Amino acid sequence: MGWLTKIGIAAFISANAKIFFRLSLSISIIFILNLLYSKYEALLLATNPEKLFIPLCIFTFITVALIIWTLLSFKWFSSFKKSKDVVEIKKSFHNMPEEYKKISDVSKYPSLRKINKDKY
Repeated sequence: MGWLTKIGIAAFISANAKIFFRLSLSISIIFILNLLYSKYEALLLATNPEKLFIPLCIFTFITVALIIWTLLSFKWFSSFKKSKDVVEIKKSFHNMPEEYKKISDVSKYPSLRKINKDKY
């Protein structure tokens, strides 16, 4: 029974890899910006506190944008039940039959259906 849960967790992580990447990227960027801003804030508070408003606005804007970007990606989050299906669907797109790859080239098949000009 333990291997079934490992397969389920692996499928869950695989299906939501892009979301986990966005989440980790956002967290790391916010953490790095927070470290940089705290150093810059301490320097400006000691030397010139009235110029602190612009870096504060930039820091806040970037942080809010990253949080919104991450939260918007959660709408594509798949549950444990659907994660196996999502992994299978992704595999089917990568292992597409040759007939579908031929149709995808529009220059070879510019008109897939014939329009009867007499009707219009």
